[in-house]
Amino acid sequence: MTPAYEHPSLNLLVSDEQRDRAVDWLQRAYADGRLTEVELDQRLDQVFAARTRKDLNLAFYGLVQPTSTSQALGTHPAYAPLVSPQVRDGAGRGIAAFSHFSALVTWIFGPLIGYMVAPVGSEAKRQAAAAFDFTLISTGGMIAGGILSEIWNPLGIIAGISALAWFLLTIVGGAKAAAGEAWENPVLKLIPVRILSKPQPRALGR
Repeated sequence: MTPAYEHPSLNLLVSDEQRDRAVDWLQRAYADGRLTEVELDQRLDQVFAARTRKDLNLAFYGLVQPTSTSQALGTHPAYAPLVSPQVRDGAGRGIAAFSHFSALVTWIFGPLIGYMVAPVGSEAKRQAAAAFDFTLISTGGMIAGGILSEIWNPLGIIAGISALAWFLLTIVGGAKAAAGEAWENPVLKLIPVRILSKPQPRALGR
């Protein structure tokens, strides 16, 4: 029986750029909830140990189905830049910034729209989810402050602090997203309430 044909490029050594893109793709998949932390660690180990493109492809088994074009070229959609990085990053920053800033006038609906239109596993989707969750948490703080103020008036300051923190951190989040900077809302670090978002992937080497 004739063995299945393999494109010669599958035996090419993996470049640092391809390895970095593969790591980024897996971290985005984790942030989107498609991988557990254990699965992320296992697949990252495969990426770091990979010598050839064929080895690297195994890290995405079951996560990505290569198109006929990528199979013909011997590349993989998870680490082959099919779109100009400048175009992709610019669009992603726009969606992420919109998700934050729109919350100021649309409440959770702007971030929800951003979450729905952002590519699966993208940083834009993670930012939109974070904006959605932060807005809900802040709203809860404002409501709680209003209720507590009925019990004891000075406790109404909780509502004021929640509103101010929401406004300022939403502005900061939008500005950071527009600049393409990695940033995690400090409130989401302190409060383990998650509806759409996931905790930020661990730093490499830790």
